[in-house]
Amino acid sequence: MNKKSNETLFQLLEQKKKIAVEDALSIGTDILKGLKKKHEGFHAGPWKQDHQTCITPHDILILHEEEKYRAMLQASVTRFFPDSQTYLAPEGFWDVCLPAGDVFSAGVILYEMITGICPWKYNFDKLSDDPEDIVTRIFAARKTPPREPSFYNERCDDALDDIILKAIAADLEQRYQSPEDFLSALNSGKKSLDTEKHSSSLSPKQKDSALPRLEKKKGKGFDDVAGMNELKQMLYSDVISALKDKELYDKYKVTVPNGLLLYGPPGCGKTFISQKFAEEIDYHFVAVKPSDLASIYVHGTQEKIGQLFKEAKEKAPSIIFIDEVDAILPSRQGNLYHSYASEVNEFLAQMTECHEHGIFIIAATNRPEKIDPAILRTGRMDKVVYVEPPDFEARIEMFRLYLKDRPAAPDIDLKQLAVLSENYVSSDIKFIVNEASRNALMERVLITQSHLEEVLRKTSPSISENQIRQYEIFKNSRVFV
Repeated sequence: MNKKSNETLFQLLEQKKKIAVEDALSIGTDILKGLKKKHEGFHAGPWKQDHQTCITPHDILILHEEEKYRAMLQASVTRFFPDSQTYLAPEGFWDVCLPAGDVFSAGVILYEMITGICPWKYNFDKLSDDPEDIVTRIFAARKTPPREPSFYNERCDDALDDIILKAIAADLEQRYQSPEDFLSALNSGKKSLDTEKHSSSLSPKQKDSALPRLEKKKGKGFDDVAGMNELKQMLYSDVISALKDKELYDKYKVTVPNGLLLYGPPGCGKTFISQKFAEEIDYHFVAVKPSDLASIYVHGTQEKIGQLFKEAKEKAPSIIFIDEVDAILPSRQGNLYHSYASEVNEFLAQMTECHEHGIFIIAATNRPEKIDPAILRTGRMDKVVYVEPPDFEARIEMFRLYLKDRPAAPDIDLKQLAVLSENYVSSDIKFIVNEASRNALMERVLITQSHLEEVLRKTSPSISENQIRQYEIFKNSRVFV
């Protein structure tokens, strides 16, 4: 008598509004496994025209098995439901069928299961019969970024927030490219929830001492970095070669670098190239922000610093990336509180000759003048590099990279765009391409040169020429070289 009849996910959500996070993740996992199997028939070339462009809760059959939900994809029925387009990825409106489109649909469904609402609030007093009106309302609503799922469900942690929001990103390049990628991230999300359950039983002192984990970074390394050829070559010759071929360098008594400081304007790719550096060299990697080391306890930050280096030593070879290092290692000259000065002393002591323990330090800052000068002594930061705004060739590569796999006109003049975007940083160029793509999408046409130039005319560089001159002064000074 306890056996429940099977029903669609739409019917289940009608009854429950939202589903427990653990159950939602279980259903989401089954959906992605079903999509993975479904996609196997389309791997050998362009997808068939009759491929379903999105999935909705109507397409998912919920099986009740021993108090556990199981999900199964059933034959496409979305064409009978006028709200199906609210699950459609942006490129789907162009009749572009990609695995990432199904990832988007699955992400929207998972968001709805966890929060009980759609990621975007559509202005539908009643569903219109006019397809153009529906599309216009959908794109108008999606201009507002969705809230993190944790805003509506406290059982959803930050890691799961990031995973779900990445799955429903409007930008195709920012989204998971396949159900396998999304599935892998969700499995990590489940582990994060399990860790959260464990941490809920920890004392405040134990919670306060938690640090980001050291892990291997997977990816394409420097192949994902547009331009920056001089910096990449320096990193290869001066750092990567020394780290990978330590015995040869020892033979010539050339020491392995201890650390690398990257400084320059925001948005120029300091954090990004640090992550790609870790992929290139295949070391354990951990990114540390000032908030990660903050503590409510006296000497708590010093304990965290010691713990960070201890774990990096245990998992050596390791890379510790310190973002906003000016906040973690501020100059001790002037009126710096004693506790802060002690924390700087602790960090500097741990950094000294840490390469002997298989630890390499990368630090990044937008404000090099605020850093304690002691960080630059030999045996700490052996390499100090100015990451300047992308040059002409780098801007060409960035436009090419951000336009890749988009419906762009074949006659776009990348060189002209590079000329017009002098002093624009990487994040500026990405914004320009995204805005031009959005405008072309609203017109249902290819992205053209005029779309890109129009956005360029309306968008100023993030950094001024005066700011760039200040960084150039640091570059040419006796300290920052």
